[in-house]
Amino acid sequence: GIGVVAMLFRTNILAFAGGGKSPKYQPHKVVIWDDLQARTIAELSFRSAVKAVRLRRDLVVVVLNNKVYVYGFRSLSLLDSIETTSNPKGLCCLSIGADRAVLVCPGMQQGRALVVFYPRAFGELQAPVARERTTIIAAHESAIAAMATDYNGMLLATASDKGTIVRVYDTTSGMRRQELRRGADRAEIHSLAFSPTGDFLVVSSDKGTIHIFAIGRPTSVVSSSSTGGGYSDGGAGGSAGSGSGAGSSNAKSSLQRISRVLPAYFSSEWSLAQFRVPDYRCISAFGADPHTIVAVCANGSYYKARFDPNKGGEMVREEYAQFDDASSDSSPIAAAPEAAAAMVDTDADAKTQAQPLSSAQPMAQDEPEAEAAPTSVSASASLSAAAMAAATGSTDAAGASGAEAASSLRGEAEGGPDEE
Repeated sequence: GIGVVAMLFRTNILAFAGGGKSPKYQPHKVVIWDDLQARTIAELSFRSAVKAVRLRRDLVVVVLNNKVYVYGFRSLSLLDSIETTSNPKGLCCLSIGADRAVLVCPGMQQGRALVVFYPRAFGELQAPVARERTTIIAAHESAIAAMATDYNGMLLATASDKGTIVRVYDTTSGMRRQELRRGADRAEIHSLAFSPTGDFLVVSSDKGTIHIFAIGRPTSVVSSSSTGGGYSDGGAGGSAGSGSGAGSSNAKSSLQRISRVLPAYFSSEWSLAQFRVPDYRCISAFGADPHTIVAVCANGSYYKARFDPNKGGEMVREEYAQFDDASSDSSPIAAAPEAAAAMVDTDADAKTQAQPLSSAQPMAQDEPEAEAAPTSVSASASLSAAAMAAATGSTDAAGASGAEAASSLRGEAEGGPDEE
């Protein structure tokens, strides 16, 4: 099986590592793959299992359990290495905007997020190799369970292993901008994702409800006993309604004026819009159409739903598909199963149906974190021609010849990188 996979935007360049009970590739090796020519163009080998890979046009970031390595995409030369606390989920964010690169990963202390700013064109051959600056954000008291940045890396959303609160930070100043409440009961956060414009955040968890939060907007005052659109997954006071004012905003308790003398629960913001899925093992992101989200579940089901940015409330399902061998439906878009219509969002159901997403992670082996850094300097020019041509969809002779030359690039290091 495949344990880790990443795509360079919407191109034919992929990076993956093996995982599962019968890994197709070695879990400690990153394979960079050109799907246009169906061939490997580079490999990076380590001495422990790869937890995650992040790609942008100038950088390749490889995440191990206690280390993050940053490579130039063109040369595959090691540019930076970062020590982290134990990171079995491979938490790491890499901005994809054309401006400077921003990388976020767990820090050396529990609940801390390390934000690293790299100069413009950091991964290019002639670019400076020093960090621009580094910021440490004390996001949570407990361990960070999920994180996400917006397009340019200016906003950071984090959730702890309690799963009740999602906090949004300004990465430049390290200041907290918002505190968003998913619910009052503990939950495992499966995914966080910003909209392309950074105006909304989508959150999915093992409670089976996908939440949409408005980001960076004034919140409307609502009654804590209301039963309108905004609500939480659990807890006695988690049914705050959505505001009736103009524009979109998250729901907030009417007791916010005296929140300083009340528990933090009453000063949080509740979600603007919600969508339920029957399989709680799902991840979600924003769709290509405005004000839409897509959700993919472990049972092979796919959902597309639309939310009203002004009124909020329950999202409207627009598409459903089942992608698995057992599905007999020949049409890609089908009606939702009866189970979805009859589903009841209760904590008991959540605990019964929720299962850890261990299948999405590689089979980690507890080995010493003295990883080897790939060395492929002699073939860097060929890799540049092949990878860049493939990433831009070029099929000219130069790109083809570069790809053939780069196919011999299989760097196996014998020494370790310099420690920070």
